Amino acid sequence: MSTRRARRALVVGAGPAGLATAVLLRRAGFEVRVLEGRGDTAAGGSALTLWPNALAALERIGAAAPVLARSAPSAGLAMRTARGATLQYVAPEVMEGRCGGTGRALLRADLMDALYGLHPPGAVEFGARCVAVREERGTVVARCDDGREAEGDVLIGADGIRSRVRAALFGGGDLRFAGYAVARGVAGFADPGHPALLSLGAGRQFGLFPLPGGRMYWFAAFAAREGEAARDSGGPLLPLLQERFARWHGPVPEVLKATDPADVTVTDIHDRRPLRHWGRGSVALVGDAAHPSAPAMGQGTCQAFEDAVVLAGRLAGADDIPAALRAYAAERRRRAHSVTVQSHWMGRLGQWRHPLLCGLRDGMIRATPRRAQLRSLRTMFTFEPAG
Repeated sequence: MSTRRARRALVVGAGPAGLATAVLLRRAGFEVRVLEGRGDTAAGGSALTLWPNALAALERIGAAAPVLARSAPSAGLAMRTARGATLQYVAPEVMEGRCGGTGRALLRADLMDALYGLHPPGAVEFGARCVAVREERGTVVARCDDGREAEGDVLIGADGIRSRVRAALFGGGDLRFAGYAVARGVAGFADPGHPALLSLGAGRQFGLFPLPGGRMYWFAAFAAREGEAARDSGGPLLPLLQERFARWHGPVPEVLKATDPADVTVTDIHDRRPLRHWGRGSVALVGDAAHPSAPAMGQGTCQAFEDAVVLAGRLAGADDIPAALRAYAAERRRRAHSVTVQSHWMGRLGQWRHPLLCGLRDGMIRATPRRAQLRSLRTMFTFEPAG
């Protein structure tokens, strides 16, 4: 009596999107190979915030408990001006009631540890940088830069904003520079009762989120020419930020003073116009590979986890892999693209410099009806996958 061969899945990329997808595909009965171009598990990055929709997805993935243990909750959600005037505030109990929770911040390394902990030893093949993808006679083949090839019945591109899988399917050169850079850091500054905060100034934004262990995660967005901020990151960036944000409301200056320059990273911000298709044949994209967006809404990783849950749900037990991948994209595309568009325009609004425009922006935010605010948050932060 013959037995059916286990289906094989290739996952390109071992960031949050790739690790989450691989966990769920293995649980759905696939033999999974994860190809990662980096040489080891070094996480990189600083910290990040996960919102209720991400935590709902992490429950499905199986990583909610360790993430909750390593993260800190925010005391609600607030928007302020550079001088500290409140534009919006949603109390934590309102967030809990309307959205099922509030934001939680954690180190990116802690998130990655939680996700790696769901995999068996050796599950990720490091130093395997995928440079080309092809499909032949029902098999998908990934070719690495060292000449190695890996085969599978399905291939998932989870290789980030500069995805080589996306380039293989649709061509490269599709990213657009948003006109600003974002610096991120972790400060030895304790304020556990602080809300998740976004403050808007003239051409600048500043975000604050409490972390466990008496620390604070922050980000600073500022107008820059492409490549300019990276050139300054070798040393003068933190003093420059301290100067630019010296007159902002507390505790912004204090947080910057409490930051070690070694804990600061900076990136130019890019996104792309929404893709019409998220794959071809037995190849599909997830996370930033499918819908790279500006970080203004804090939803990049959150949407990647939603992708992983829906993708694995569609593939579980599916006889027609291309059809299942098309169904996944059809289910996810509208929501993810909405986040991409909103993030793009929120980032643009944050870069307005003229005093009249800044006053108009702040007035519009302040005048937004409370009901509309809460409806928007509930839509953004609610994730209820089928099945």
